[in-house]
Amino acid sequence: MKAPTPLIFVCLAVAACTAAPPPQQQVAAAGAVSCIPLDQVIARHLAGPAAVDFEMLGGTTYRNQLASACPGLERLGASAVVAVTAGAETGRLCAGDRVKIFDRVEIKATGLQTYPFCQLGQFTAMPTP
Repeated sequence: MKAPTPLIFVCLAVAACTAAPPPQQQVAAAGAVSCIPLDQVIARHLAGPAAVDFEMLGGTTYRNQLASACPGLERLGASAVVAVTAGAETGRLCAGDRVKIFDRVEIKATGLQTYPFCQLGQFTAMPTP
């Protein structure tokens, strides 16, 4: 039997170094994560009066049950805009970070400052349909 050449080992080492690392997520509880990578969020929308869905590259959707009540969400519905105001410095959106949720028509008359900040809770991966 012939011994492997050093070139094989070099190729294997290069392949191991170039593999993309998994997204930075901190597992908090079974099925829940405390952070998601902000640069992979492609859409965000309300999922009821106290939850926000974050759609990710690759098809995963994380539902975030807000940590506390956020006034006025029940009236906004599908027309709501979820503005992320945190995470730019870390590249992650985490439980405890804040978002603003507002109506894109009303904001022209009232301004963004009239809408409260909503605090995020844990992120739970939703099953794909």
